[in-house]
Amino acid sequence: MKAETRSLAARAIAGAGWNSLGGLISSLCSLWIGIVLARILGPRPYGQVIVASTIYGFANLFVDGGFGQALIQTQELDEREIRRTFTCQIVFGGKTTAIVFVLAPSIARAFHDPSAVPVIQASGLVIVLQSLGLVSAALLRRRMQFHVIQYAGVASYLFGFLLLGIPLSLAGAGVWSLVAALLCQSLLNSLLLYCAVRHSIMPSFGLPRRSTLAFGGTVVANNLVNWGHANLDNLAAAQLGPVGLGLYGRACNFAYQPVNTAATALQSVLMASAARAQQREHVREMMLCTIAAVFGVLGCAYAVLAAIPDTAIVGLFGDKWVGVIPAILPLAMAMPFYGAHCLLGPIVCGLGRPRLEFLPEAISCAAGAAAFFAAGHYSIVAIAWVLFAVMLLRFGLTAGFAFRLLEIRWTRALSTLGRRALFAAMFGGMAWSADQVLRAPFHFGAEERLAILFLFCAGTLGWTVWASGELVFGHEAIAFLNRYVDSLPACYAKQIQLQAGRRPSVGAVGPESSAEVAG
Repeated sequence: MKAETRSLAARAIAGAGWNSLGGLISSLCSLWIGIVLARILGPRPYGQVIVASTIYGFANLFVDGGFGQALIQTQELDEREIRRTFTCQIVFGGKTTAIVFVLAPSIARAFHDPSAVPVIQASGLVIVLQSLGLVSAALLRRRMQFHVIQYAGVASYLFGFLLLGIPLSLAGAGVWSLVAALLCQSLLNSLLLYCAVRHSIMPSFGLPRRSTLAFGGTVVANNLVNWGHANLDNLAAAQLGPVGLGLYGRACNFAYQPVNTAATALQSVLMASAARAQQREHVREMMLCTIAAVFGVLGCAYAVLAAIPDTAIVGLFGDKWVGVIPAILPLAMAMPFYGAHCLLGPIVCGLGRPRLEFLPEAISCAAGAAAFFAAGHYSIVAIAWVLFAVMLLRFGLTAGFAFRLLEIRWTRALSTLGRRALFAAMFGGMAWSADQVLRAPFHFGAEERLAILFLFCAGTLGWTVWASGELVFGHEAIAFLNRYVDSLPACYAKQIQLQAGRRPSVGAVGPESSAEVAG
């Protein structure tokens, strides 16, 4: 194996480790703070904030312009290009904030909630605040300094929501506690990212170079359909009013949080690694093993959620949120496929082929649009089942293009994911059985059952990963990690070597066994 390939893999594993640690801390903090705020505020304020976040999320697609990913992907980068990109994003951010402010009344009427006008206008400031840190974040990802991004994200979130949001909600500020926390978080995060990079902020007017524009334009198109996938179901749920939107939006936020944590930890690492990989076989190996590992861990987590939805929802959020319990099953079934899909796009994009990501995303988005709005006339449960179907279609189409690019057989991928799904189903069945025992003989309440089941399931899954990780990840993922044990913590490196030794016939899926992988 070439020295540069080993070095790249080591940096990728280290970057994934930092991203995973930061994402885990951020996710746990977000979960705890979200539970506190949800219990205090109830569904309606969340519905209004979802309206605002849907709008500024859409606007941010055009503010970034795909230039951030272009800065990561380009081989040669100069200061003038950085200044022009920063200037463009600040100008676009300011103009977009002004447009949102003017259109807020029309947006609120479209979402069937005229009282949300000031919330939309105030939240629109997030657009320009986030634009201040877009270039800094891109430069840090380019340098693979992911730990800095995680520090900034965790610190800004805790300051905004823990030190500002919760006290304001307890003081009776209602939805404005969420708005103030969001604005504070966005500003502080951008400032911390800039302080870590300190790139030039001298204006340089004019568009970035043509190659950056072309790459960025394709990325914007991809991000636009991704926004559609992320928000069409919320737009459909808005037909049910702010309470219905709040219930569905909070359920989705809860369901998406673990998979988004894993995806965020890995996406930028995979893109940067794919962009700098010298051998396509290495990218192929990395894709298969990463998908297997993520699908295995997430599959177990969501199988537990699908098995005990009432215990999870009532135990976490209280009786105000029982209306989302029937929607948890389809949401939990959809998330592992969403997680596997999230890892395909960055790799394809890192290889300089973002157009291959756009077509399947656009097809599945268009197919889902009509189905979502039809389901919106019925209930949030109908919307959730449509989401599950769309996620299956989205994964299938995107994987088809990615596997063809890297010459990966569908039979190999489906066999790997099928074994992970089977183990996850067994794990969920174990959690359901334990939940029934805690209900009948012991008569524990939802909070007590959830606490006991969390410790039991987390401990069991952690022990399984430690002692028999091949059951969760698969033998190929263990073999991949075994080739880079010097980049892992010493205690876990020894476990990986022991697990890899149990299947000596399973070799790497790189160049030396490419005949098994290539189609």
